[in-house]
Amino acid sequence: MDKNLEKKWKKFTNSPDKGKLDILVELSEQDKSEGLTEFFFRVIEQEKYEKIRIKAIMNLKDYDDEKIVDKLNSFYGYEREKSVRLALVEAIGNMSSSKVEDLLQAVIEKDDNNIIRSMAIKNLHNRKKISKAKMRNVLHDVIQNDHDVFPKQIALSVIEFYANNSSLDILHRVFNREVKFKMRSLIYKTLSIIATKLKKELDVEEPKEEPFEKNDKKEKKRRKKKKKEEEEHLFF
Repeated sequence: MDKNLEKKWKKFTNSPDKGKLDILVELSEQDKSEGLTEFFFRVIEQEKYEKIRIKAIMNLKDYDDEKIVDKLNSFYGYEREKSVRLALVEAIGNMSSSKVEDLLQAVIEKDDNNIIRSMAIKNLHNRKKISKAKMRNVLHDVIQNDHDVFPKQIALSVIEFYANNSSLDILHRVFNREVKFKMRSLIYKTLSIIATKLKKELDVEEPKEEPFEKNDKKEKKRRKKKKKEEEEHLFF
């Protein structure tokens, strides 16, 4: 870094959190440079407060360079804070490097946070840089095997753009094993859209919510309240 940025770094390290954020906002308005890149890397590596690290990551979001992608990916590899990993995935997904697709697919397969996996699915779809067959396989895997609702919802919302006959077969199987009404309804809606696009007959019935399903949550809440009242009664 040049002398001015070194002075800025010294000021940054001696500033309170708000002062650090103000410096990052000021630097985000300057022209891109290797010095600024190094400055932001230092912040990500050394700063403890996650909000400040996230701001430094977002400052790099529009820096489109292969080395920056590699560096952000290395940060992702050891980052524990979910909010920071989410920012890293968002920033990486904004870059044009050919490496990004593989990185996003790795996130979808391995990250333990459902929101981060969902962000990676959305980014991979929006980039439109992998073949339809590869994207279809990624979505099929999420729909069939992801244990969380949110990534499945994101995958179901975009599968229609990549679907083929095998997609209908997979969705049929997932629909038949699904027990929750809202998810069954979403799968049914997706099946209907794809069947129409492929000019196939839909051989499943639209799910109907049973009366006991509507009142299930209320009943559980009532029972919990009753149990609490009974437990409280023991003490008085």
